[in-house]
Amino acid sequence: MKITVTAHARLHFGFTNLTPELGTVYGSVGVGLKEPFTRITATSAADFSVHGPRSEQVAEYATRLAKQYGIAWNAHLMIEDTIDRHSGLGSGTQTALATAAALLHLHGMDCDIRTAAGALDRGLRSGVGIATFESGGFILDGGHQRLDRPEVIVPSNVLVHHDFPEDWHFVLFLPAVKPGLSGKNEGTVFHELGDTRAISDAICRTVLLNMLPALINKDIEAFGTALTEVDTWTGHFFNKAQGGTYREALAHDAVENLLSAGAYGVGQSSWGPCLYGLVDSRTEQSVVRAGKEFLTAHGLDGTVRVVRPNNSGATIRVDD
Repeated sequence: MKITVTAHARLHFGFTNLTPELGTVYGSVGVGLKEPFTRITATSAADFSVHGPRSEQVAEYATRLAKQYGIAWNAHLMIEDTIDRHSGLGSGTQTALATAAALLHLHGMDCDIRTAAGALDRGLRSGVGIATFESGGFILDGGHQRLDRPEVIVPSNVLVHHDFPEDWHFVLFLPAVKPGLSGKNEGTVFHELGDTRAISDAICRTVLLNMLPALINKDIEAFGTALTEVDTWTGHFFNKAQGGTYREALAHDAVENLLSAGAYGVGQSSWGPCLYGLVDSRTEQSVVRAGKEFLTAHGLDGTVRVVRPNNSGATIRVDD
């Protein structure tokens, strides 16, 4: 038997609250993408082995899952494609969940992806990556009851799931710069934020009164305006850690460049360095051209590409 799991990238638009006194924390907003993606194939075998890029990371996930479920894996894992690590596109979560889904399906076990995610330390903060693995689309998750690390991680519940308009696309602007924060460094930042209730008030108001209605009404201009506001306010959470709204000095100029070229909304996904612009067929080529010209003008390597939303979550193919 062979199981092939394709787990798609996501954009993280921002957090709704990081002040515990206001209520649940780490609630977040984001959307699933069709590309890039991580693809892992699991084939029945007499023993266990992992091959391909990032095999050490996948082997570690498999070891932790084996302890969680009390099983020795009989599988050959092949990592065929990967999302770039620490790029702001949710690579770690998608790799972890693809590993879990491939192994559990291959061994005929119940694949409760939320239980597996908790066992792999996924969903400690944002739940967007887990939710987009499950269903794709636009996600608003509800967050957690507290900021400190729980003994058992329970991914946050989804408050709003809605298909993202298929004719709304994103231009991904990925400069070849140092990777974003993760792990212990990321945790330290979250615990040193201080009182951020004014930021949370602004984000929650924008999400509820502007972003969600614009999504339901398929008003790309209003959604883009709300998207930019949410991203900017989220950047204010991390001004001290990033040295500004964005983690790279040139990022502010880059997003302004995308807006000037016709993007309806812009932002930095998670810790970056991925920046994005919301576009449609009328504006995507001009925004792509502006992004490439910006890289050239500043002597930067990188990629600029158009990606579509993913409204169906991860795909799991079974071949007997």
